[in-house]
Amino acid sequence: MVKTRNAAGDSRIRYWFLDSSDLDFLGCHWRYSAHDDRVVSERLTSFVAGLPMSR
Repeated sequence: MVKTRNAAGDSRIRYWFLDSSDLDFLGCHWRYSAHDDRVVSERLTSFVAGLPMSR
């Protein structure tokens, strides 16, 4: 979908890949742990901060 929208000229659509390195998956039933939540939130915050905020 992202490639299709970008090819159509919509540069506002992005894809963010969640790299699972450094995640421990020690939450219940292999879900994210509190540590994983912090890692993911830091990565996502960094990604969002790098996005242009104008149209």
